[in-house]
Amino acid sequence: MSQILEIDANFRTGAQLPSIDEHYIDIWKIAKALETLGHPLDQWFPPADTEANSLLNKAFTEVGPSAAALAMAKADSDNLATDLRTLGVWNGSEEEGAIAYTATYNIGPFPSTLNFSSKDAVVLRDRSNVIKLVLAVINMWKPMVVQVAPGGYLEKSVFPDRPGAGWMLYLPFAINAQQIPEAADVIKIMDDKGKTQRGSLIVTVAETFDVQNPEHIKKANAIETRLVDQDLLPTNSEFVAKF
Repeated sequence: MSQILEIDANFRTGAQLPSIDEHYIDIWKIAKALETLGHPLDQWFPPADTEANSLLNKAFTEVGPSAAALAMAKADSDNLATDLRTLGVWNGSEEEGAIAYTATYNIGPFPSTLNFSSKDAVVLRDRSNVIKLVLAVINMWKPMVVQVAPGGYLEKSVFPDRPGAGWMLYLPFAINAQQIPEAADVIKIMDDKGKTQRGSLIVTVAETFDVQNPEHIKKANAIETRLVDQDLLPTNSEFVAKF
């Protein structure tokens, strides 16, 4: 059975939207991170009115977004708004190995978002590769929360109004392994100077998380409950208000 892996990050953009060029460079940086994991940089395509037209143009070059991708983004009137913009790419597949992601930048009260989805992508079956990708997201956007889970997990999480632990969960404060003994790992995320812990990446299970595995669901649910019992898992509205 195929499984969708989703990575969703919430973060703040600032008082002004970046330019389309700057926005696309951020999208490119994620593709560069995936290139180090084995996904070719030249296998990304910008959105278009049809699949065939999308596949006519590469989204990226070795040094940044392609001229064609930037021109297509700037020709879309939806991208000219000054308060909200979504840019994204896909790898040209809708079958096994498919990957697509978007970054929505929002200067309003709601957070900006990265929404990443893959379908049985070989490079993301390995836990260490997923961690490397999540660390790239954290280092670039300094998010308030990152959730990594297979499609369908949130319906099985304990608290509908809070982020789910899923396979991995990043929270923007210090947590140690003793506080959540059920976790397979708790990775400290340090600030840019490497002196202060600014967040924690919780890994629920060592193997690839399977939403059909009752033991995996049980482990993630236990971690969610443990976090809430220690006041370490804010509600979604609290994240928006506090971070």
